[in-house]
Amino acid sequence: MKQTKSSKQESAGRLINEISRGSHMYFQHKFKEYNIGHAQVRTLFHIASNEGLTNKQIGELLNLDKSSITSQLQILERNGYIIRTTSKTDARVQVIDITDKTREIMKPIRKVLSSWTETLLDGFNENERADIFNYLERMSNNAKNKLSEIQNTPQEK
Repeated sequence: MKQTKSSKQESAGRLINEISRGSHMYFQHKFKEYNIGHAQVRTLFHIASNEGLTNKQIGELLNLDKSSITSQLQILERNGYIIRTTSKTDARVQVIDITDKTREIMKPIRKVLSSWTETLLDGFNENERADIFNYLERMSNNAKNKLSEIQNTPQEK
């Protein structure tokens, strides 16, 4: 039986989850030829925009824990998208840079990302699009604030 809008419980989280899941499936299909996933694409974009950062700095920029960023960087390095070199100022630190292989795929990847955005915004006029981005930005800030609040609250035992 198909549920009507009034019989479904309204949940922003459910809708965001559905969009997120659809996005992951779309990107998995589109990025398959590059042997990278959506998470690595996000990381690659940040590295390309900020070459010379360390693992730690990239993790902080993307709000990822050490093991997650290490795993992503290993995949990117194994597939020839990044290189790690010893920092000129601190031999204990490695900096991350993109390769020519990455430079070659950035334009097609941007096109895939733009295409998905256009898919999601199909049928919305310019004012509605502006409103959507405003609402999503506010929701993102609300989520960040709540997570920050949780992280700064001592755990109850």
